[in-house]
Amino acid sequence: MPAKAKLSELISRANDMIGDATPIPADCGKLCDAACCKGNDAGMLLFPGETERMKNIQGFKVLRIEYMREKAWLLICDGTCNRDTRPLSCRIFPLEPQIDGNGKVTAIPNPRPWVQKMCPLATGEYLDKTFVRRVGKAFDLLSQEPKMLEFMRMRSAEIDEAGFKKTI
Repeated sequence: MPAKAKLSELISRANDMIGDATPIPADCGKLCDAACCKGNDAGMLLFPGETERMKNIQGFKVLRIEYMREKAWLLICDGTCNRDTRPLSCRIFPLEPQIDGNGKVTAIPNPRPWVQKMCPLATGEYLDKTFVRRVGKAFDLLSQEPKMLEFMRMRSAEIDEAGFKKTI
């Protein structure tokens, strides 16, 4: 299987693992007036293997950026997506991968939306345990692929540089 197809397949499997689990068993957008789904220039990072699929979906724009001194892809949305077409970064929000010194990956709250007062769930305190567990399993799956692991290491390093170390 070609490398791009393998990465795309891993993303599909990770999405399937998360399934219909959501951060809370209700519409979390009612807590923050859907702050993360308004469509803005902040965007979401695309995992390896997502770029080609996301380029072809109406309402999304994909940009090449520099992230953590590396090249990456950023998805900008117009705030009107079909939830089934969301990238993995949206499906896991407000969690992020955290990789320890032994290479073990866990799901932790993403500090950026909390600091920016965008997401009241980013403390991790009220997150649905099924959601956290499924995202953690998806991270385990993805971490078996070197490109995915490297990408998750970059995301983890950004949190480390910010001095945020919280587990749930």
